[in-house]
Amino acid sequence: MKASTTSHNNHYLNRFEQVISLALAKHPRTLAARIDLHLPNEASRNDKNVISRFTDAVKAKVKADRKRSKKTNPKAHDSEVHYIWVKESNQIGNKVHYHVLLMFNKDAYWTLGNYIAKGNLADLIVQAWCSALGVDKEKYRSLVYFPKNPCYHINRNALTKTHDYQALLDRINYMAKDRTKQYSNQARSFGCSVNSGVLMGKQTNKHIPT
Repeated sequence: MKASTTSHNNHYLNRFEQVISLALAKHPRTLAARIDLHLPNEASRNDKNVISRFTDAVKAKVKADRKRSKKTNPKAHDSEVHYIWVKESNQIGNKVHYHVLLMFNKDAYWTLGNYIAKGNLADLIVQAWCSALGVDKEKYRSLVYFPKNPCYHINRNALTKTHDYQALLDRINYMAKDRTKQYSNQARSFGCSVNSGVLMGKQTNKHIPT
């Protein structure tokens, strides 16, 4: 990670790298996508379970999509979904959103696709967020924001041969900044696709270059 004068949560930074390592252990060729999820109203800002519903929806939709693909191509690849999310807010806490990193098998999904098209990975993500919020996906598509250059292609066997791996670490470094976090025992500000017990296992840093 790049050094910065901004205060960062080192626990988050360590967990970020560990989750990426575990994603690569499952899928040696991984597509990582950075997205932002926005909330439409006060009620949704107070919904502690909305992000869990989102990640569950993404996993369910990917599973269904892979099943459909295998009907026309029996050799189509499966994909698990690995993720990292952080909850962000402004200084007075009245504007809340989520920064999210989603990781997929690159042999199944190599791009998000056109953000306004239907039937691709970007549309699947939009559908999952709108489903989690319980809102109409056509009316509220803009609540999912795809930033500039959101995708990174990570190859477990060639991490140091391209710039994507380090570029991804530099990109998600922003997600661990303390300034926009509201740490509380009542609500989580961070979550990921694996629990702490798995992260403490021997395979945790297996694919992180030294």
